[in-house]
Amino acid sequence: MSVQSPPDIHHDVPAGIGQVRRLLDVVRAEMHDHGVASALSDTTQIILAEVLNNVVEHAYGFVPGHPMVLSLRFGLDGIACEIRDEGKPMPWGGLPAGIMPMVDREKPEELPEGGFGWALVRDLTCDLRYSREQGCNRLTFVVPRIGRA
Repeated sequence: MSVQSPPDIHHDVPAGIGQVRRLLDVVRAEMHDHGVASALSDTTQIILAEVLNNVVEHAYGFVPGHPMVLSLRFGLDGIACEIRDEGKPMPWGGLPAGIMPMVDREKPEELPEGGFGWALVRDLTCDLRYSREQGCNRLTFVVPRIGRA
């Protein structure tokens, strides 16, 4: 996939929980219109939901209306995604470790409510990269086609 090629899907939207839900619905329909396989579309939706909701919650502290930019490019190896925002930088200037929380299968009532997101992002993507330049966060990754890592 060429980084220089124009995106197949591009949205510049104000941040907000409701806006993320609407954006995910629109992107799902656009991927369908482009003929993206449902398994790849579903995986991409999971990742985008996690990352975009993190932007709303952590980068912008739930204050709506700040810019979020999403670009997707379709290629033979999968879907290249780019998300940009002008919120707070990632803690410590880099990506979270994404370690799955410990789960005791004998005590499902103690299942943690959070902590799975970055582990899923790391597990379901490749070429995951974060940078911050001139007050802008930029996260890029590829959601690989099924059977390709």
